Order: sequence, then structure tokens, then C-alpha cells
Amino acid sequence: MSNNTNTMILENIAEDVSKMSTGQILHELLGGSLPGLCDSFDERVALTDRDKVMDQLIERRFEELSE
Repeated sequence: MSNNTNTMILENIAEDVSKMSTGQILHELLGGSLPGLCDSFDERVALTDRDKVMDQLIERRFEELSE
């Protein structure tokens, strides 16, 4: 894929992921539900932690599209 195409795909994935709660992101990254994980978890996660898991999910989704 071209760099422009990759950039557009990454931006679309990032937009979708940014709309998700931290709990939803972790749920997808870890492949299932986590006992005791709820939306109130979002309030206790530092923004740097949220950014880190968002980046991981964006990368994972992009890699899955590239396969």
C-alpha cells in the first residue's frame, strides 16, 4: 500500500478507536471480558495509559488489515 493510503487507513482506525471507552479498548486488546472491568475504570486510567492502549489497538487493527 502507498504511504498516503496507509496514512488514511491509520487515521480512520484512530478515529474509531478514539470513540471507544478505555474498557472497550482493553476488552478488544485482551480478547475478552475482564472480571470487574467496567466503565468507571475509564475515570481511573491515566491519559498516558489510555494513549498507550489506543496506540496498541490501532497498530493491531492496521496489522490485521495488512495480512
